[in-house]
Amino acid sequence: MIYFFIEDTDELVKIGRAKDIERRRRNLQTGNHRKLLLLGWIRTDDDVRVEREIHEHFNVQRGRGEWFHIDPADVLPILSHFGIDGFVGTTEDSFAIVGHDRDGIPEYMGVWNWGDLEFEECCPFCGSFCGMHFQDASHMYHCINCDRLESFEFLSPSYGQDEEERD
Repeated sequence: MIYFFIEDTDELVKIGRAKDIERRRRNLQTGNHRKLLLLGWIRTDDDVRVEREIHEHFNVQRGRGEWFHIDPADVLPILSHFGIDGFVGTTEDSFAIVGHDRDGIPEYMGVWNWGDLEFEECCPFCGSFCGMHFQDASHMYHCINCDRLESFEFLSPSYGQDEEERD
């Protein structure tokens, strides 16, 4: 797998490959006072070639080694290019209400800390760029990567009210 880590106090992004991304993050974190956060990853059988191509793509922004001076938004098109095999590091609670717009509509934390992604683009549960697709038969949204079915009822203003309160 190809991974993208960012140091929380800098815009240095590490682009590398590993079989176990979390183990690799822990190893890189050792001795590093800056917290490493996972931007995303790509699942591929040809990680050497894909990593090389991505390094070449960002070569002008190369810092030291496999660290690049790029913005998280620069990683997003690369991840989305891989569709079902491209993933973002999802937030802990994509549906936590972080505020309300001027019309009183709740605003949610969202799938990705570094940009707005809708659940049609990216599964909020597994982070796959296959997105959630509406199924007419079940009247629910489905992720073909993690197989999650969700109605997203809790996103509607009437969620949690009984029938009498809605009328």
